[in-house]
Amino acid sequence: MSEVSQLTAIDSAGALWPVLLRPGELSVTRVELVSQGVFGSVDDDYLSRLLAVREYLEARGQLLCCQGARPDVWPSGMLRQFENGRRAYVLDHDRRGGEFETVDIFAPAPAEVVVSVVEQGKAVFAFYGLPWRGE
Repeated sequence: MSEVSQLTAIDSAGALWPVLLRPGELSVTRVELVSQGVFGSVDDDYLSRLLAVREYLEARGQLLCCQGARPDVWPSGMLRQFENGRRAYVLDHDRRGGEFETVDIFAPAPAEVVVSVVEQGKAVFAFYGLPWRGE
C-alpha cells in the first residue's frame, strides 16, 4: 500500500479543502482533491513534485497546508540530494551557523503558517541575504 498524506488546502475565504497526497516512490506524486479531481506530477525529486502540486492548487486559489509550504522551510542542495527532496531545513536566524531542524515536506502544517510558492521564495532569498529576482 502506498503512503498517503492527508492534508488540507485553504482558499482565500478561509474554507478548508481535504487533499489526499500520495508522494509515491520517486516516480509520481498523485493528489486527490475532493470535489476537484486528481492531479499527478512527475518530476526529479519530491520537492519539485510538491512545488508543482502547490502551483496547481494556487492557480485554483488554494494554499496547501504542509511543512514544505512554510516561508521558513527549504532544503540545502546537499540535503535535497541526500533525501531526494523529501526533508528540508527550518531556517532559523538564531541557529544560523549551527544545526538546523529538519521536517518532512509532506507533513501537515497549520493554515496560518503557509504561503505561496513565490512568497516562500522571497522569504528564503531574504534569509540568505539575497535579492529576489523571481516573478
